[in-house]
Amino acid sequence: MEKERLEAVLHQFLLMYRDPVVYLAIAEDSGGFAEDEIIHIRLVKAKALISIYKLSAAMETGMELYRKLKGENHPVELQILNLLTLIRIHYYIGNIHSLKSYAEEANILASQCDSMALRLLVSCRQSSFLTSNPAEQEEQMKKISESLDIAEHPYYRLSVLSWLGFSYHKTGKYDLALSFYSAAYDLSTRHGFSISSLELSVGILACCAGLQNLEMGEEFYALGNRLIAQLRLPVFEGVLSYNYALLKYSLKDYKAAVLFFQKSIQAINANDNKLPKQLFDAYIHLSKALNHLGLGEQALHYQILAEKLTQTVEDAESKVYLSSTIAWSLVELGRYPEALKRLKEAEIYYRKQDNLEMLIKITRGQASLYRKKKDWLRSLAMQRRAEMLYQQQIKQLQQLRSQLGENNLKQILNDSKVIQKKYDTLLDEVTRRQSERFTGESKAAKRVIDSALLASLHTEATVIILGESGTGKEVLARMIHYGSSKRNHPFVSVNCAAISPSLFETEFFGSAAGPLTGLKEARSGYFEQVGEGTIFLDEISEIPMDFQAKLLWAIDTKTYSPVGKESILPIKCQIIASTKRDVLELIKTDVLRLDLLHRLNTLEIIIPPLRERIEDIPLLVENFARNYARETSRRLPLIRDSFYDRLSHYKFPGNVRELKNIIERIFILYYEPVWTFEILDHIDAFRRGKHLSESLIEHNIKDLDKERIIEALRKTGGKQKTAAKLLNMSESTLCRKIKRYNIK
Repeated sequence: MEKERLEAVLHQFLLMYRDPVVYLAIAEDSGGFAEDEIIHIRLVKAKALISIYKLSAAMETGMELYRKLKGENHPVELQILNLLTLIRIHYYIGNIHSLKSYAEEANILASQCDSMALRLLVSCRQSSFLTSNPAEQEEQMKKISESLDIAEHPYYRLSVLSWLGFSYHKTGKYDLALSFYSAAYDLSTRHGFSISSLELSVGILACCAGLQNLEMGEEFYALGNRLIAQLRLPVFEGVLSYNYALLKYSLKDYKAAVLFFQKSIQAINANDNKLPKQLFDAYIHLSKALNHLGLGEQALHYQILAEKLTQTVEDAESKVYLSSTIAWSLVELGRYPEALKRLKEAEIYYRKQDNLEMLIKITRGQASLYRKKKDWLRSLAMQRRAEMLYQQQIKQLQQLRSQLGENNLKQILNDSKVIQKKYDTLLDEVTRRQSERFTGESKAAKRVIDSALLASLHTEATVIILGESGTGKEVLARMIHYGSSKRNHPFVSVNCAAISPSLFETEFFGSAAGPLTGLKEARSGYFEQVGEGTIFLDEISEIPMDFQAKLLWAIDTKTYSPVGKESILPIKCQIIASTKRDVLELIKTDVLRLDLLHRLNTLEIIIPPLRERIEDIPLLVENFARNYARETSRRLPLIRDSFYDRLSHYKFPGNVRELKNIIERIFILYYEPVWTFEILDHIDAFRRGKHLSESLIEHNIKDLDKERIIEALRKTGGKQKTAAKLLNMSESTLCRKIKRYNIK
């Protein structure tokens, strides 16, 4: 299949991710689409129908396409994409046999496919449904995570990241699952994929239940509800309430868990298309919560309802496990004959399967039953049998240990530590990138974000970002870099104001060792350091005119020569420049060359000051508060409307950076669980600003800056490096300010 045609299909998926309900309204039979386009739209509509849980309609569309694509010799890529949709449908309805059949077919077709990214996606399904050995699954998950670079297109990358999150969640590794879900959520929000953001919010909430993280869980529960309202998809209330109930259950708040499990069941039953798997899980966990509250009869009622759902399911192991769970409930209620019958049936099944772990549990269950009946001899006999099985299990583990050998075990442990460290680093990186994301819901902010997404897609283009100090020019530059194909290469930020005029050429181009340069060792410049990444030139108005000519030549030819060398090296990076000054005034006053500006502004992004997008203030405050709450291990405060109202009447001469510093200062010095407008009276700009004019507020900015630095130094015991990090500035900038303000 030609790359362009496959790209066209993937583009349709991205359109659908923004709003599946709107996408389903497309009338592909209206006569305005070619035959190929109609197939593409129907292929994506099948996925859209799954996204809104209309499984019957999705199945009908998917099967119609399955027959058509197979019968008319269509490209294998289209067949694979449709098979992936069918696999997902059968997963939701619990049809394991059909699911595995389609997964095997997709695996065969993948060998005929040229797209490595699509083959990677098929590998994900193979690992989930065709690989039964846990060790092999773990190895495949590791390989897939290491192959993420193959999935450059947002559709593939989002699919693989989401699958990794789902897979690690299934294995109980909630921290790793959260790292991949977070990376997928970051990608989804950057591209405006609302339905994916909703699905990932549900996944992240499930991880929060596993990690018992109430604060983050409540945050994503609220976010999920907002997205449900935005997308007009009440069907999601079932799975969202279910995962929130799991969170409450994990924290032993069983009354709240029962309430939200019941809310989940109501929402699932309200859907025209029944979701047996979701309903089954909700029944089982509701019964567990009811048992904790001593409501055994009610718990048994929901377990019996769950058992009825399994009558059409082919998964024998799930049926037997549920039957044994019901048996334990029957034991607690004194219904011994029914319980014993179920336990003996489970014992026969697990003995055939040679599942020692479950056999031990079943045998101990029988011992408990006989003990409650006061049949002491049989109880003792069952307890002894359980002990023998336990000893047998220990011998099996010892034999396995002997087979692996001590060296192999050590290697496995070391590998595990390396993997854990890698994913811990990934989690830190995801958290950092989320905190540095350019944020806003206003039309002005959305224009900036759209322009940044365009820049991340066209890495060959130079970009200039214009905006006042503190508007987030470097944050936007990083967003462009991490959203592009260069994300795995370095991002180098250059503060042009901090470089001595005589050192620009050496700093940018590097220099050779020798008598000509006076250096004992060769020195690499910024262009060599950045390689194929992104270089950000902050405040280009500070570049001397003589170096501007050399920089212009380098950009024109995409080459440069280190000082003292005759060799010519290529420039492979994307160049992003910025300035807070008026570029027309810079050109008029001969501070900036017009031809250099023309080379730098292939794409021009203007960030408006915060005072022109005050509707973004609440979202910015929430993001900053959330990040500082994590850093300081404090509860996220309840922020009243009066706090936002007070902020909206302030001019913010320091823009977003000033707002960030205000929130940080409140967290460090004046934290309270509830924030009203009064808490802002602690901040000089607001205390003085009650009666002062805007010009006087501007005049006091230096005083505020000085105070902030003094407080940071006091808090860090005079350690400038730590204080600089706290103040979100470089150590060299902090040193200059300490000298300028004469801080002792």
